[in-house]
Amino acid sequence: MYRFITITIVLAWSVTARGHHSVAGVYDAQKRFIAVVEVQNYELIFPHPLIVARIIDIPDGQTVKGVEAGQTWTLEMDNTRELTALGFDSETFVPGDKIVVALDPARDTSYRENSLYLQALDHQREEFRYIHNLRELFPIGPSDDDLSTQLYRVK
Repeated sequence: MYRFITITIVLAWSVTARGHHSVAGVYDAQKRFIAVVEVQNYELIFPHPLIVARIIDIPDGQTVKGVEAGQTWTLEMDNTRELTALGFDSETFVPGDKIVVALDPARDTSYRENSLYLQALDHQREEFRYIHNLRELFPIGPSDDDLSTQLYRVK
């Protein structure tokens, strides 16, 4: 009987652990890069909202293995609860929005193919900057520093 209970607990834990991942375990912050993307689709879903976006440009001569302008990628965001508390809703991003993003590539594609983790963004239409670990929106205007000068704030 105890053996059955132990096996059941271990199996339930392993399914739960696989279902929720560590961002650091899945994405590689050492390969973070800045890109300009065009939103194709935005889904405010649980547990992590997703932006499907086409990469327009990777500025400053950055190169990222396997990532090139013209490709479409899924950008995974922070958890839905925290983003909605900041004011994100189903219309925060609309198709055609051009946003500047700081992205971490996946360590491998077994989690989700063509997936990048969104660490920070500048949204000119909505006039805000979002930095993942600060859990705050900052107002921006046309004359503000670009996102690359703020990467030191991303942990």
